[in-house]
Amino acid sequence: MIRKLSALLIAAVFAVALCACTGGPVDPAPEESTLTFAQGRNEALINWYGRCYHDAEKEQVSFSNSSSGFEVTFNGTQLKARLISTGSQFPQEAQGSAYVYVFVDGASHYSQAELMELNPDGQEHEVVLAEGLERGTHTVKVLKCTEVKYGTAYLTALTADGDFLTPPVRPALKVVLLGDSILSGSEVMRESTTGDSLLTVSENSLAAYGYVAAEVLDAEVSAITRSGALVSGYNGYTSIPDIYDQYSAADPAEWDFGEFVPDIVILDLGTNDVLIGAPTALIRQKYGEFLLYIRSKYPEAAIFCCYGAMITTLNTLIPEIVEELKDQNIYTCALPALTAGGHPRVQQHETNGYHLGGLIVRTLGLLGENE
Repeated sequence: MIRKLSALLIAAVFAVALCACTGGPVDPAPEESTLTFAQGRNEALINWYGRCYHDAEKEQVSFSNSSSGFEVTFNGTQLKARLISTGSQFPQEAQGSAYVYVFVDGASHYSQAELMELNPDGQEHEVVLAEGLERGTHTVKVLKCTEVKYGTAYLTALTADGDFLTPPVRPALKVVLLGDSILSGSEVMRESTTGDSLLTVSENSLAAYGYVAAEVLDAEVSAITRSGALVSGYNGYTSIPDIYDQYSAADPAEWDFGEFVPDIVILDLGTNDVLIGAPTALIRQKYGEFLLYIRSKYPEAAIFCCYGAMITTLNTLIPEIVEELKDQNIYTCALPALTAGGHPRVQQHETNGYHLGGLIVRTLGLLGENE
């Protein structure tokens, strides 16, 4: 009996000494959690934004469109992703890689987020999205800010040093952005007249006026925006209507329009058609046909037809087209800030975005929800 007590006493003393040397009991290392995409998009644990195509064979999800991405909540200190991405397919227009913004713990404006350049070599790479966080519950949102022609992006896995939790509640109001390089935020971040405008880093769809208007509305965005035109193949331009039924220009799988049913559609097309000299009658025809097609997909949505950010030629034509359709839920918006040269910059986009957001609030009677 005495020997057993002595042994217990020695063990206790040893344990106390060990704690004194290490500063206390050592917590076990948290187990990592990984989300993959063999079976689907893991939508119970991931909010997907935009048209994000799941490729079951490659076990990956595309978020190549402007303003597309994903959002997760986890309990831990860091989040890593495995990504495959490519660079610009049109270096004569803009050279460089695809870019994303990483938002952590409630950051909402791109100025509060980290701009991250993706590797353009088309190989899978591990990327640290967030690290060094205090252990606890965190939310990370990743949004692509460059259009699909300037680089694709595919997610193959997400890993946290803890458990993934239910992601945040999504906004109730839904907005579709549909347009060309203006709504893509082409050159919006450039600092000079030329030079950096020829780099993909100068593009930021999250600074474009359509996204700004959606922020005013506190709305979720799904964007199909790409430098292009209305008229198919005219002068080599990609036709936006031709890719509208696809997930993206890089993911030609058929899009299910029931997956995201918008309350509002913001449309900005026709500028390139005018600039490349398409006949006015043809522009009128294609714009009207596309409006009717949009209406067939979204019977209840309010559609706002915007114009005037770069040229004034459409300021008469588009109101005439809308008037001819006699659709009481299609509206026009003459944007107040006209660029002096090239694509609009940040200040012009902000002016136009706040103007459009305010117009939508007043027109649709949303003051009680957004005041």
